[in-house]
Amino acid sequence: MAKSLRETRELSDVNKGEEIGKYTMSVAVMLTNVEAYRIRRFEKAGLLRPHRSRAGQRRYSDTEIGLIKGIAKLEEEGINLQGVKAIMAMRKGERK
Repeated sequence: MAKSLRETRELSDVNKGEEIGKYTMSVAVMLTNVEAYRIRRFEKAGLLRPHRSRAGQRRYSDTEIGLIKGIAKLEEEGINLQGVKAIMAMRKGERK
């Protein structure tokens, strides 16, 4: 049986070290206790880039679920999204 284009892409993503997005928005909300509108704000701010299904539905990986939790925690501590972006860059070593 031939593999679909999506399966091929997902396998190539895994081979490149990328995680496959497997959680829908509703599941991400349940796993993180972060409201959907906030997760969409994180994405709009450039803090997340979830995979998309063929239909355009967001799919979050385990790493992105952890990232959502971390961003929400920083935001709840009073740090705005630009500050969160700077903190994330520092953690990655992109900014001093």
